[in-house]
Amino acid sequence: MGILVEKNQAVIVLGLGDFADVVSFILNEKIGAKVVCYTVNKQYLERSEYHGVPVIPFEEINEYYPPTEYAMVIGFIGKKMFQQRALAFNQAKEMGYELPNVIHPSAAVDAKKIGQSNIIFHNVSVEHHCEIGDGNIIWQNVICPHHNKIGNFNNLAPAVSLSGYASIHSHCFIGNNVSIKNKVHIHDFAYIGAGTYVYRDVASRTVWVPPRSYPLPEKDPFDFL
Repeated sequence: MGILVEKNQAVIVLGLGDFADVVSFILNEKIGAKVVCYTVNKQYLERSEYHGVPVIPFEEINEYYPPTEYAMVIGFIGKKMFQQRALAFNQAKEMGYELPNVIHPSAAVDAKKIGQSNIIFHNVSVEHHCEIGDGNIIWQNVICPHHNKIGNFNNLAPAVSLSGYASIHSHCFIGNNVSIKNKVHIHDFAYIGAGTYVYRDVASRTVWVPPRSYPLPEKDPFDFL
C-alpha cells in the first residue's frame, strides 16, 4: 500500500500556510512523525522560521536535509489544477527524496495499489479493490466503495462519494458532497462543483455544477417542520 510516513520519522514539509498547518498536525500529533523543517522556492521565502523550525529554500534543501536521511511531504495544494503540485513532486523525486503517503489513523484505506505523496484525511474509506495514483488530496469522509480508480494530483473535497467502478482520472477538482454514479469516468482537468450529481462520463477540461440554491421568501421555516 505504498510507502507511509512512520512514527518518529523525520519529515520535510514543502509549503507554508493553512494546508501545511493541517498536514503538519496530522504528521506531528496523529502519526507521531517529526516535522524538522519547511521549504519553499526562494522567490516565496519571506521568513527563516515557521512553527519553531527552520524554513529552507527548496533549491538548497538537499544541502541541509539530504534525501538519504529525510522524507518529504508536499504540504501545499497548488494552482492551475494542481500542476504546480505535480511539478514539485517531480522535482523532489529528481532530488532523490522519498515521498511517502500521509494517511490519518482514522482512515480505512485498504487499497492494494496506491502511489506516492497522497494526503488522506480522517474517516476516508477506500476499499481494497480500489486503486490510487500519486499526489492526491483526499479530504475527510470521502467514500470509495469498490473498484474505483483515482489517478494523479486530484483534489477530492469533503464527503465526495463514488459508486462502484467509477473513476477520476488526473488533475481534477471534485467539490464538497459530489456524488458520482457507478461506472462513470471523470476525465483529466475536470471541475465538478459542490453538490453535483455526476450521472454520466465527464469530458476532459469541462465544468459541471448543480442547480443553484435560492430562497423562498413566501415561506417560513416552520412550514417544513
